[in-house]
Amino acid sequence: MQLKEFKADLLPKLHELDFSAKRKILNVVTGNLLTSFKGKGFEFEGYRHFTPEDDASRIDWRASLRTSKLLIREFNVEKNYDVFFLIDVSDSMLFTSTDKLKCEYAAELVSTLAFGVTEAGAGLGFAMLNNKLVCKLAPQLGKKQYHYLLKELQNVNNYGGDFDLEEGIKFLLSFLKQKALVIVVSDFIGLKKNWYKYLQILSHKFELIGIVIRDPRDRQLPKEGGQYVLQDPYSDEKIYIDSGEYAEMYAKETSEEEVLLRRKFTLLKSDFLFLSTDSIFTDSVLKFIKKRGDR
Repeated sequence: MQLKEFKADLLPKLHELDFSAKRKILNVVTGNLLTSFKGKGFEFEGYRHFTPEDDASRIDWRASLRTSKLLIREFNVEKNYDVFFLIDVSDSMLFTSTDKLKCEYAAELVSTLAFGVTEAGAGLGFAMLNNKLVCKLAPQLGKKQYHYLLKELQNVNNYGGDFDLEEGIKFLLSFLKQKALVIVVSDFIGLKKNWYKYLQILSHKFELIGIVIRDPRDRQLPKEGGQYVLQDPYSDEKIYIDSGEYAEMYAKETSEEEVLLRRKFTLLKSDFLFLSTDSIFTDSVLKFIKKRGDR
């Protein structure tokens, strides 16, 4: 399946906000997402006074009690900390029942997170994956990384094909040479038999976050009863069903699949975020990052 047109808006959602809200979001990203790495990765620089634009979760209450002033701990990101996005661009990501393809929704999400990572001063890298590596960029500091990512996200020739998560993980294990936060962005549809084993290996070597992007039709059949055609995104196989007859079974199966995915990431002690293309991702992502940082 070939993507013919790409209509995602890759301007980070931060640009749509006023200065105060933008500052608050960047504080959440820098203070919570990046500082939640396992092990050492940040050097303590000192304290500064809390301002109304700051995220309250970053207040150091012990230091504040000693000085009777609200203080925030400041950190310098070490240059050897990287964030790497592994982005699923396979056929199943080209589906939609809304106004946005899953791959377009994923691209908007990645561009926004990558902007925050770059602003925070961490290294940025990425790879786009179907059943092989479509394109890749080793993690480095600098905004040129971000602009190259945007260019590849908008290239329609990068989309389509089968899906092989194992191939992507094997690549990462040999490609990434230093500690990193790996963020896998996929609908996690079409997983092969040994996907969890390889994800286990990846989580032992790197910090891991799984972001699952699903369309409403991935979860439920149309409420309106009738005859529908279901097609496997990775083959030409089609089946005709009556949605009234199969809707309950379909919803049950997809719900159990989501529970299994969440359980697998929990077993890996890795974070997991579920997003649906019929909802704006900004609030969900900020809550997720804040909760992760608070832990």
